[in-house]
Amino acid sequence: MDRRYKKKIDKYWAKMEKSATSEINDLDPTSWFDYWHCHIDWYGKGGRRLDNRPASLELGYKILKYVELFRLKCTLPTQSWWFIHEQSYEDAVYIHSENENKSPYPFQFDEVEWNNTTNSILNNIIDLTKHKIGRINNEHGITYVVTENA
Repeated sequence: MDRRYKKKIDKYWAKMEKSATSEINDLDPTSWFDYWHCHIDWYGKGGRRLDNRPASLELGYKILKYVELFRLKCTLPTQSWWFIHEQSYEDAVYIHSENENKSPYPFQFDEVEWNNTTNSILNNIIDLTKHKIGRINNEHGITYVVTENA
C-alpha cells in the first residue's frame, strides 16, 4: 500500500471510529434498545481493496468492545453482537434489550454455527477467550457473528 493511500485510508478509519463512538456516546443507558446498531464502514472502503478489509474488521472489533463497555452503564439487561457481511458497508454492531416494540429478547442466533474458524482475518483479530465467532449461510451469503462467550 503506497504511503499516500495509507495516510488517506487511516484518516477514513479514524473518521468512521469517531462517528461510531459518537453515536454510542449519544445513547441513553437508561433506555431500551430494539436492535439498535451502528455501521462500521459507511462507504464500503473495507470491501474495495483486499488490503482494506483487515482494518475494517479491526475497527469493527474495537467498536464491539466499546459497546460492551457502554452496556455496563445500562439499567436493563442487554446483549450485543457484531454482524460481518460479505459487503463491508453492511457490517454493524448491535445492542438489544427487552423493548416496548416487543421484539424478541434475547436475540436468538438461529442457524449459527459457533466456534467457526474459517475466516483467517477474524481468527487473528478476535480474542477467543472473550468472544466467539459464528457463521451463518443464508440468502445473503456468508455472515459472521461475533459475541461474548457465555
